[in-house]
Amino acid sequence: MRGASPITAATLPAFRSPLIRALAWSCFSETLINEITTPTAVIHKPHLPLTPKRLNWLTALDTNDAPLKTYLDTHCKSTRLGLVFESLWHFFLQEDPDTELIAHNIPVRDGKRTLGEFDLIYYCRMSQRYIHLELAVKFFLGIPNKHTAPGLDQWYGPNRADRLDRKLARLTQHQLPLAHTDAGQAVIAQLGIDHLDQELQVNGILFHANTDNAPYPSLNSEHQRGDWLSLSAFQTAQEQESWRYIEKPSWLGAEYQTATPLENKHLQMAAHKPIMLINNKQQRRFLVADDWAD
Repeated sequence: MRGASPITAATLPAFRSPLIRALAWSCFSETLINEITTPTAVIHKPHLPLTPKRLNWLTALDTNDAPLKTYLDTHCKSTRLGLVFESLWHFFLQEDPDTELIAHNIPVRDGKRTLGEFDLIYYCRMSQRYIHLELAVKFFLGIPNKHTAPGLDQWYGPNRADRLDRKLARLTQHQLPLAHTDAGQAVIAQLGIDHLDQELQVNGILFHANTDNAPYPSLNSEHQRGDWLSLSAFQTAQEQESWRYIEKPSWLGAEYQTATPLENKHLQMAAHKPIMLINNKQQRRFLVADDWAD
């Protein structure tokens, strides 16, 4: 059954509801990394696959997405992708019969000083474990460096301020080790938990330059891929009719039929900041200014 395997943006089941598409993609799609090494342990992604039972649950929700809509209206007042992504995970862990959402966005303090927070803690009934799960969703564009080996420092956010290696360093050096500090242990004890395992879910899409076929050993080899193209190259190729524009709040659950037909105003936007596109094969592309990668 196709739904039992991890999905990508291009193989997402044809759910009618954009909310259910976003939920399915956020919780069950291929991750950017499978594991990460911290000073204390090797942290793996959750083992919560899209089983036939979970696919049936999503299909039922697709006929009536009111429960998810109500949950988001109540618990997530923002359209920021990271916050929506987290809230979709909260809903899944709360509703799934094999898991129990214990708490989320739990501050860790040393006196009056806030050291950070745990994204969420859940209980897995199948393995009978309490788990601290850190979440991240990222869309990065690769700028290969001909003078160095392929590395995570070559992946940038659309605004060039964010970088994949820095994000992962923050996770390994601060967010995940927080659970092993005295302050973190005190929070865990207050929840009545004796032992806590850790997991990490980093979702997203990496947009490769057309010339980039290099392997990246630190990444999941099956990570979700798109490409990026300069505005002039895109216009020269005369591909405008094959692609549609995706507004940022819809990046998690985008679908070609409901995306916005591409117009000149979108091309003008791309001259100032990267924009995301989708084609009828559900493939993603970033369109960027000619000097974006300089």
